[in-house]
Amino acid sequence: MDDPEDDPWGSPDMHKTHDHGPSKSNGTQRNSTNGHAGFGQTPPTTVIDAPPLPNIASPQATTSPNSRRQHSSNSVTTPGGWGYFDGNNPVVGFGESPSGPVQNPFGGAPDMTPTAQPPALQHHTSSGRASRGAEENVVVVLMPEKEGVFMFQHHNYEISSIRRGSKVIRRYSDFVWLLDCLHKRYPFRILPLLPPKRVGVNGSHLSNDGAFIEKRRRGLSRFLNALIRHPILSQEQLVVMFLTVPTELSVWRKQATISVQDEFTDRALPPGLEDSLPAELEDLFNRTRNGVKRSAELYINVCNIMDRLVKRTEGVAADHARIALSLASLTETSEDTYATDTNEVPLLNDGLVAMSKHLRTCQALMEDESRGWDEGVLEDLKRQRDALVSVREMFERRERLDKDNIPYLERRIQTNENKLANLRSKPEGVVKAGEIDRIAENIIKDKESIVQQHNRSIFVKECIRDELVTFQSTQYQVSRWNQDWAGERVKYAEMLADNWRRLLDELEGMPLGD
Repeated sequence: MDDPEDDPWGSPDMHKTHDHGPSKSNGTQRNSTNGHAGFGQTPPTTVIDAPPLPNIASPQATTSPNSRRQHSSNSVTTPGGWGYFDGNNPVVGFGESPSGPVQNPFGGAPDMTPTAQPPALQHHTSSGRASRGAEENVVVVLMPEKEGVFMFQHHNYEISSIRRGSKVIRRYSDFVWLLDCLHKRYPFRILPLLPPKRVGVNGSHLSNDGAFIEKRRRGLSRFLNALIRHPILSQEQLVVMFLTVPTELSVWRKQATISVQDEFTDRALPPGLEDSLPAELEDLFNRTRNGVKRSAELYINVCNIMDRLVKRTEGVAADHARIALSLASLTETSEDTYATDTNEVPLLNDGLVAMSKHLRTCQALMEDESRGWDEGVLEDLKRQRDALVSVREMFERRERLDKDNIPYLERRIQTNENKLANLRSKPEGVVKAGEIDRIAENIIKDKESIVQQHNRSIFVKECIRDELVTFQSTQYQVSRWNQDWAGERVKYAEMLADNWRRLLDELEGMPLGD
């Protein structure tokens, strides 16, 4: 641009009808957590250039892969619920506010369906949602042996995908690194949650407890499967490398050239995108945020209650076993107890033995049912809880990171334009050399910054709209876990009823003295 009065961006007049209001500041202005000091600055470039790697076979795990019905240890109940890693805090509960980035586009003409894509965005990578057929499943298995020197040992996890034909070994810190990169690159998308590395119980940290380690393994599995179900994050090269590079990740990171930039950097605003966003989009965001916040709190509570219900069922099953043992012991004393007339003692003992046997059957059914809840409905509830908390954190990141200083820049442009007009009205020789060029250059830079910040705000709205469209599918998870759990209850209720009916038939021969 040769003259600051040439205005291909239409700034600031272009923005006078946009009602920017005062500078967006939701609290104290501070550097964003993704490494960018502000939207006026250019973030670091992100290039991923992995060197050729040998095809190194990963070690074989001796434990069986996790599945929906895999036996697991008793879970650990913590006062704050199941925590998660949000990119900054290594240990945090669901009740705490996270800090990290999320991103996604949201645009569509008024006559379009919610999932339809604006014609102007068909070339745009963040808009495609092609069906991927059967849902991919990533299996996370805890390796049997720890690695590292004494006092600095760590667990390894084998991550395998049948669809990708891959099997790699990762440790917890590798997951933390991946999520941190995703926070920087996709600050306005729904990013899944990591389970905590350790939790505090009664002032002590649990990191080697068997039940906690199993919980963490399941949390890592939910994290990876949420990534591969996401239409954009699943295509991210870092995610693909994480799941497929057979080399130890710390070695690969040293060999590869990795830098992470915000996905909106240097992206041009497609024609018609701004007009395609509905005027009531902010109202939709606010309404969704309020609903998600309340739903997340309720699901956190439901998960805690279901966890207790699983433990209670295990306890009731154990009590049935204790009664069965006591009844079996009673058969040894019946003859002495009723020594006056022992004719009917054998029939009495037969009834006690039958009751003991069916109590054992009842114990086995209840234990199996509690395992089914632990690995089935409880995991479904946690998956829904994680999805809701992820959306909640996305809105919190937007409140923290989606800021601009456009009103200030517009005022500064107006001031500089007045100065420029005043300098140009003065005779030659009076104005200091280069002063006009300096002011003109400042005006141009401010106009460019306005355009970049305005475009970014449009991309953020489009992104969050698309993320909410993706999030809509979680309502079907709600239907599934309700139906599955009801089916489980019916199945075990029928088996228990059948067990008691058969017991009643066997007790017909017990003496009644009639």
